[in-house]
Amino acid sequence: MNFLADWFTKPWLVTAWVVWALLLAATVRPAFASLKLNRAAVAVSVLVLSVLWSLRAGVSDGHLHDMTYHLLGLSLVTLMLDAAAAFWLGSLLLGAYLVVLQGWGALPVWGMNALATILPPVAVCWAVRRLTTRKLPHHLFIYIFINGFLAAALGMLITGAVVIALLDMTDVYADVPLWSTAFVVFFLITWGEAFLSGILTAIFVALAPQLLSTFDDKRYLQRQADLWK
Repeated sequence: MNFLADWFTKPWLVTAWVVWALLLAATVRPAFASLKLNRAAVAVSVLVLSVLWSLRAGVSDGHLHDMTYHLLGLSLVTLMLDAAAAFWLGSLLLGAYLVVLQGWGALPVWGMNALATILPPVAVCWAVRRLTTRKLPHHLFIYIFINGFLAAALGMLITGAVVIALLDMTDVYADVPLWSTAFVVFFLITWGEAFLSGILTAIFVALAPQLLSTFDDKRYLQRQADLWK
């Protein structure tokens, strides 16, 4: 879901830009260090995000006109590049995506879109990975299933909740029960998001672990990391 600029008042747009700019400034150093170090992963991430975001479904008329849905892919990118780099890369690609989709008039709402659709899945994946690293055994199954599958599902649901909550505060869909109509769709596409992220995480672990900067062979493949002990 991507917002249109005329859906929000100027104070909302300015506030979103300020918050977004502060987050970008706070993460610029680790982000570009990771982007520079993991160039192959960056190229794959750009490809994955470009394909997923281009495969969107929308409603052209009716009560939910201009409502569009697409998979995010950002949980997977967070595992590939870490949170700071995923947030930066996702934000930059989002700007290009909005210009292509809506034209230059979409730039004022760039910050709002980034906070609603880029930050939640990245933050959720980061938080889940930190929690599993601290509290659970360093096991391959946990890395793939929880960090790859469940984190992606939770990230999509929270993103949907944020999007619907923001729309609920506007008058765009004032006559539509958004939580019982538009939000339900996020439950459906959550399965696709989780499956895609989980299966690609498993494939990368098996065939190209160098694409996952958060994956460590010594941590997840050592014998003492046996889940059943």
